[in-house]
Amino acid sequence: MTLLLQLLFLFVYNNWRKTPFFTDMNPSPQEVRPQSAVLIASLVVLNIIWWMIMIAAIGLGATHLRLCPVQSNIPIYLIAMGVTNLLGLCLTYTRTTWGEGMVSILCSTCTVILHLISFGLFFAGSTWVYPVFPPDYTPGAPRYCHRTTYQFAFAVTTLVWAATTLIFLCGCCSVLLTCSTCAISGNRLLPGRYSFYGSTRDSHEPAGGDV
Repeated sequence: MTLLLQLLFLFVYNNWRKTPFFTDMNPSPQEVRPQSAVLIASLVVLNIIWWMIMIAAIGLGATHLRLCPVQSNIPIYLIAMGVTNLLGLCLTYTRTTWGEGMVSILCSTCTVILHLISFGLFFAGSTWVYPVFPPDYTPGAPRYCHRTTYQFAFAVTTLVWAATTLIFLCGCCSVLLTCSTCAISGNRLLPGRYSFYGSTRDSHEPAGGDV
C-alpha cells in the first residue's frame, strides 16, 4: 500500500511540475489543467489517511504490547509496519524535495531497503494474524488477544492483500490489452496474399486502361 502511494506521489508530482503553471510565468486559463489539482488533492487525502492508520498501528502495538498471548508478535508487527511505512513516505517526500543528487540516491537506496523489509514483514504478519483467527477476547483465556489490536491488524493486513490483488489484476488486464492492441496493429500492417507494400488495391482488380 505504501509503495502504491509512493508511486502515485511521484507520478502526480512529476506531472504537476510539468504543468504550464510552473513552466510558464503567464499561463492562459485554457492551459492550466484542473485535473492536476484534483489528483494532488486526492493524493494528499490518501497520504493523510494512511499516516493516521500507521500512527494508530504504532500506538496500538506499543500500548498493548503484552496483551496478545495467543500470538505475541502481532503488536510487534503493528509497530514495525507503522515505522517502516512512515519512514518510506518521509524518504519519498525528501527525495522529491531535493531532486537529483547524492541525497536523492541515498533516499532511493534506503527506500528500496525499506520496501524489502516491508514485504517480508507483511508476509510474516500474515502468518501471525490469520492462523489465530478468531482469537478469544476474554482476558486470561489461553487464546486471548486484545480485541482492538487484533481486529486492527486483521483489517490492515486484509486491506493490503486486497489492494495488492487489485493492482495485480489491473496490471494483467493492462498487459493483455496492450498485447492484443499490438497484435491487431501488426496484422493490419502485414501484407496480404495478393498485395505488396505501397499498394492500395487488390491485384486482381484490373488497372485503368487494361483491355
